Amino acid sequence: MIISGKSVQGVIKTYAEQNKAGKISQVKKASVGMKPDEVILSSQGQEFGQIYRTYKNIPEVRQNKVKDISERISRGDYNVSAQEVATKIINGITPN
Repeated sequence: MIISGKSVQGVIKTYAEQNKAGKISQVKKASVGMKPDEVILSSQGQEFGQIYRTYKNIPEVRQNKVKDISERISRGDYNVSAQEVATKIINGITPN
């Protein structure tokens, strides 16, 4: 019996094709009985989702506040004392 490079390549090719076909049929068999993935959120998770959606719908800039302050500045009656600013800064830094 003579073994040449062509016959070895032919055997390898045939083996690879059979192996590939076997893997495909195994995947098909396994996927037939599988159920689709499913996610079930706890009531706490669902509540968080509702709160998050509500939060996302709140505008970043409250136009009514901006308009009110702009009008007060234009009229000249928007005055904030240094004491109020300092208090807000300190309360913002330290926990209440």
